[in-house]
Amino acid sequence: MLSKHMDEAKRDAVAALGVVLASEREVRQLALIDDLFGRLRVVLWVDEAKAIDVTAKVDHALAQAAGPFWTGDIWMAERGNGADKLVYERAWNDSQTVLPTEPRLRVGERRRNRSAWFREIGATPWSLEGGEAGPPIITFYSFKGGVGRTTALAAFAIHRARAGERVAVIDMDLDAPGVGTLLAADKQGTTAPWGAIDYLLERVVDELDLRDYYHACRREAVTRQGEIVVVPAGALAPEREYLNKLARIDFEPPLGDNARHPLHLLLEHVRKELLPQWILLDARAGLSEPAGILLGGVAHLHVLFGTSSEQSWQGIRVILERVGASRAREGSVQLECILTHAMVPVDTKAGTQAKSVFAARALEEFRGHYYAADPADPEEDQLWYVRDSDGSDAPHVPIALSYQPKLAHFERIDDVADALADSAEYKALTERIQQRFLSTKE
Repeated sequence: MLSKHMDEAKRDAVAALGVVLASEREVRQLALIDDLFGRLRVVLWVDEAKAIDVTAKVDHALAQAAGPFWTGDIWMAERGNGADKLVYERAWNDSQTVLPTEPRLRVGERRRNRSAWFREIGATPWSLEGGEAGPPIITFYSFKGGVGRTTALAAFAIHRARAGERVAVIDMDLDAPGVGTLLAADKQGTTAPWGAIDYLLERVVDELDLRDYYHACRREAVTRQGEIVVVPAGALAPEREYLNKLARIDFEPPLGDNARHPLHLLLEHVRKELLPQWILLDARAGLSEPAGILLGGVAHLHVLFGTSSEQSWQGIRVILERVGASRAREGSVQLECILTHAMVPVDTKAGTQAKSVFAARALEEFRGHYYAADPADPEEDQLWYVRDSDGSDAPHVPIALSYQPKLAHFERIDDVADALADSAEYKALTERIQQRFLSTKE
């Protein structure tokens, strides 16, 4: 039986090193490295005259605090050659301060994947204003699957297409693709022979013909006078080939100061060649790598889906911290989002109660994990503040989508397109999304 678990060992190690550094002012810097295997190592910057004494204290402290997770490895940064020193400096620069009272101590973490969740949130591929303005990019995301996220995306696309607009849809739910088939090119379910996964892999080739990677849904029964162009995830048959592609795809950012992620290049390609009024991204549920990218600054708006379950709220809290509170603490603007209450009971009494409970919980979670504390200056309006939560269109105010059995099982989108277009709830979601791009936050 473990005397302590990994996260406990790491926490205790940080506390122990804080004590050591408080008594050792000669230490210039110390980086605690949590390696790929959950073992702890140290990079130490200290004068040679104090090296023996300090390393002994560090080793003793971490042996006591971290137990079996302490490797005993202490790398002396001052003793390394040129290449070693570069490695040590990078270890320091890639680490984070964890004790506000001790800036000499940082903790670095080595990860195998999902690095998008830890990278600083970047800028959207283009602005919505000015000479280089492009269409809004909207990510549809749910922490848990099976909540009607893709159906809601399709409903929005149908609403805008029936208004005479061109909507581009990209299926980034690569592990469980579906929107390509849902919004197929015809009633027989025809889709593009290649899709997003192929584009991301093949973008190393300079010249790609975008027509290979999308199909158009422009049937009267679905889109009326408009059009939905769809980049599916990719052809699932033969299954082994799709799995081979999925296993090869690399979501890490490309090397080079000016290198752009293939997803950004795909978005730019769609924007310039297809000229859509909207670009919709269907995200993978959960804490997947694609979701980390899509919630990392790619979109201008994020439509978040949740249910009343505690598991759903735990996931939403992680997302709100990522796109909201962590940004606000740095003085950066939170990422724009809209909350959708999915799978609401159709029963009037139960549905009313569920909506009330969900709305109250949403306010609590957003105030704790998204909104910034009210500023002293009443004219300050850079962020979403707690005081803004009083507005009827504030990010936490949910749009309710009831569970509709007829939308749980249908053969073709043609069979339910009118129901989606006529639904008051889906109209409300469409209007809320549109409002975000018709006016600025008051």
